Amino acid sequence: MINQRQIETNPYLKARGESQLRAKHAFERAAGWRFGLVFGVLIVLIGYVWDAIQLAQTHAEYWWIHLALACVTILPLAILAGAVSGYVNWLLKMAVWAVFGIAAGWTAIHIPFEGARLALQWFDANLRLAEYLPIPNAAASSFGMLATLGALMGLLVGLTQMVAVGWAWERTTEDFQLTPGGWAMFLAALPFALGYGLLFEGSAQTPLRVPMQTVQAIIESGLHDPPGVDQSNTEIHRALVYLVGQRWRKSMTPEYTLHLAASEPKLVGETFVDASFSNGALLRCRITTYGEFSGGCTDLNQTYRNYISEFLRRGTFDCQECEARVAEDAAAWQQKNARTLTGADTTTITHGAGSSVNVRVTAADGAKIECLLWGANPVTIEACK
Repeated sequence: MINQRQIETNPYLKARGESQLRAKHAFERAAGWRFGLVFGVLIVLIGYVWDAIQLAQTHAEYWWIHLALACVTILPLAILAGAVSGYVNWLLKMAVWAVFGIAAGWTAIHIPFEGARLALQWFDANLRLAEYLPIPNAAASSFGMLATLGALMGLLVGLTQMVAVGWAWERTTEDFQLTPGGWAMFLAALPFALGYGLLFEGSAQTPLRVPMQTVQAIIESGLHDPPGVDQSNTEIHRALVYLVGQRWRKSMTPEYTLHLAASEPKLVGETFVDASFSNGALLRCRITTYGEFSGGCTDLNQTYRNYISEFLRRGTFDCQECEARVAEDAAAWQQKNARTLTGADTTTITHGAGSSVNVRVTAADGAKIECLLWGANPVTIEACK
């Protein structure tokens, strides 16, 4: 057996040992970003692919946006953290991944709100004026908890990278290249990727998705369940789904899109979900964050016709069980263009992304008016032209 003294006194063995050590350090640096890539892909798969699949099944608008944003934010953050960690010692590895946990938590909280609005402006110009989905106080205040848990898991990820890269090194080729077996060693981080994915799913995705699934259940019940079914022995949630579905079944079509208009993800929070149907019908349903009923559904076409009629006549409007707001530009426009709508005027309502709604009025005298409204509570008339 060759001991350390023999290596030190043998120039050939010493040079070979130094060469192998340099190769190992080079491998660790090169493997860092690859570990981050595998870890980031696992987080995205667990935390966002499943969400995208469920949103697509729910007929949600832009069901892919959270997944797309995670791919260009959380995934690069993981690759960067892995790459930097490849150049530092074990203690700094832990620190780098703790910072990743905090940054990824902040990103996960903001993806459905400011992130989605920034991206969707390219698909719906209304979002350059209207909010897509304002971030609620409950979501913003949850960042502290998310950052703490993310940082703690990050410490463990740093240690895992050191161990996994060491295992991968033992499986390299003769010229120290990463092998498929080495790539497989990076899956040692799977438990922590699962933790991050479920943390982001539970805190940022589920509270927004569950109310939409409830509204989908209402629509599917209205489309497929026969009328007049006795609900006296049915579980109360299922009975309410059936009754609301029957109330609006004549407005429903199999082709529809769900829009998340507003959300307050806390225990007693309310979420507003809009449904636009291929026949032009529009419904707004008020649901609690965890999918229970709060205020049923209303006809958004009739409601917004009333809002615009009142606004054009007197500059304000009465909002049904909500706060009414008029932006300064819209108020200034109304003062110059006030009018009273008549039965001969035609009003067309088109739903955009989120809560944004365009109301177009074609008057009997040929005048054309278009106003942009957004929000569920409050409802804001943002601009008219």
